Amino acid sequence: MQVRGVDFVQVSVPRERMSEAKEFYGGVLGLHQEGIENESWVEYRVGNVTIGLDSWPFLEPVWDRVPGGEVRIALAVDDVQAALEELRTKGVEPAFGPESGDPCAVAAIRDPFGNLVILHRRNDGTAG
Repeated sequence: MQVRGVDFVQVSVPRERMSEAKEFYGGVLGLHQEGIENESWVEYRVGNVTIGLDSWPFLEPVWDRVPGGEVRIALAVDDVQAALEELRTKGVEPAFGPESGDPCAVAAIRDPFGNLVILHRRNDGTAG
C-alpha cells in the first residue's frame, strides 16, 4: 500500500451538539469552512489538510468501543479495496467498509490503540 497523503482529520461530534462544534471551529478558532457541509459532516480547510466534524450515523456503533475520545486519520490511497486486501494479508481486519459513494470510497481499520485509520479515495482523484 502506498499512502499519497493525509486527506483529513476527523473529529467526532454528538449530533445534538453539531452547531456548538461549528461555532467553536469556525467562530472561536476562526477556521475557514470549505467543502462538504450537511447535517452529519462539516469541513474546514487548514493548509493542505481538512478537519472534518462528523456525526455520521453509520459510525455511531463503533464510538463506544474506544474509551474516551478517539483520533481518526484518513490516508489517501489509489484503491481502497486493494489497500484493505493488502492489510488483511498482514492480519488487519476492517473496522468498517469498504463503502463507495459520492464523493469518495472509504474503509477503516483500527490501530493497536483503538484509533480509527481510514483508507480513503476521493472520486475526483485528489488527495490532501
